[in-house]
Amino acid sequence: MAPGRSRNRIALALALALAACRHVFVAPSSPRWRHVAARGATARQNWMEMLEEAVGTPTPETPDTAIPSSVPALDPELMTEELRAFVLEEKGLAMSGEDFEVKTPEGQLVLKINGGNRVPIPGVVWDKLSLVTAGGQEIATLDRQAFAMTASYDLKRADGQKFGRISKAMFAFTSTFELYQEDDPEGGPLLKAEGSFSDKNYVMKSRSGRVVATVTRLKGFTGGNVDNYQVIVAKDVDASLILAMAVVIDEIHDEENPDAENGGEALPDMLEDAKGLPMPRAPAAMIPSDRPPLDAELIHATTTAYELEEKGLSMTGEDFEIKNPLGQVLLRISGGNRLPIGGMPVWDKLTITTASGGVVASLDREMIAMTPTYDVIRPDGSKFGRISKAMLGFTETFEFFLEGDNGGPILKAEGSFSERNFEFKSRDGATVATVGRGYYQTDAENRVLECESSCRLLGEGLELNINSQQLRPG
Repeated sequence: MAPGRSRNRIALALALALAACRHVFVAPSSPRWRHVAARGATARQNWMEMLEEAVGTPTPETPDTAIPSSVPALDPELMTEELRAFVLEEKGLAMSGEDFEVKTPEGQLVLKINGGNRVPIPGVVWDKLSLVTAGGQEIATLDRQAFAMTASYDLKRADGQKFGRISKAMFAFTSTFELYQEDDPEGGPLLKAEGSFSDKNYVMKSRSGRVVATVTRLKGFTGGNVDNYQVIVAKDVDASLILAMAVVIDEIHDEENPDAENGGEALPDMLEDAKGLPMPRAPAAMIPSDRPPLDAELIHATTTAYELEEKGLSMTGEDFEIKNPLGQVLLRISGGNRLPIGGMPVWDKLTITTASGGVVASLDREMIAMTPTYDVIRPDGSKFGRISKAMLGFTETFEFFLEGDNGGPILKAEGSFSERNFEFKSRDGATVATVGRGYYQTDAENRVLECESSCRLLGEGLELNINSQQLRPG
């Protein structure tokens, strides 16, 4: 990849980081974030933000056939018609120690899962859990098998009919959990859970290997062997099956690893698990604090993810799209070298536009400069700042300077730029954004990326995880 194109990627990342790191104000009466309403319904944006926080997990995809397809769903109301998010909360003060609540991201109760060990004797586990709707209707039970080669739960409908069983696989190279449907004509597991169960970050796959759900421990987890999860479920999947499986996995894993919570990380970081990068945190002062942002629609109250995709077949070789993890285009960047002559200096100009075509800013390469530098220009032609490669750093560093600000760089990018694995720091040294290659790639695509030195890829993705200032009532 040409050095000029690599620098463009850094400049774009810096520009996007600055555009999105901005203090937000909400009225104290609002139960949700009002600032996201400009790009869709509040409820949808809330769970989109929840999905964006699940860095390191792929976006679930619609299965080839509905799950289940040969029998009715446990709860028709939970047969998803679109990608949906749920919060699975373990109740730390439950009398049985086995109580969960399933809610929407807005806090609306969907299911209650409660029960406990029927033989409360140390070393003996024989529990039974009930799945009950918010209206009090039982839809299923999870009944632990007293005698089994591996930990297993029978999943039964409310009328006592056996739907299937959830069990830990016996002969897998890594820990795997499987859900089998009773009398399934196709045979084999209907769902399979794989991933890091100790870090509470895993996926559920269909028979064809497609990821149809993801489960990650929520950032607000505080310890005490009590876990809260965010569960993302694809279209055409009975979410009650996914949620039941997640509860079983939680129970079996905690049972087999009673000391894991005391000796492990207090708050597993999904970003660190995926790429070894720190989770961004809020800076001491707003970025920027003395002027409007480049794009007010990109301000956020919580840690938010973006995907920066280079379009491999673009005519200029400089076209990018910025998406959320659901694949919705938020920004487009296009342009190229104004002097595409071999041996001539690179003098390119890139334009950042919204999905609807509105211009946000332009990145204009300075023709004559001591070090590669791009001016960041607002649509009205006023200079917002500049992005340049530092001249005197011991290691390669890129900096963002605001026009008229004499306090030094407002953002500094450090890390491995050749590996596309770096972070942005504020003036106070806080990591406020991180960039890593391919967070939302599929497993197959990630394996291809590992062969990049011997394979010429048409395009590559960068994932940004950006933390804004905390909310303040206004």
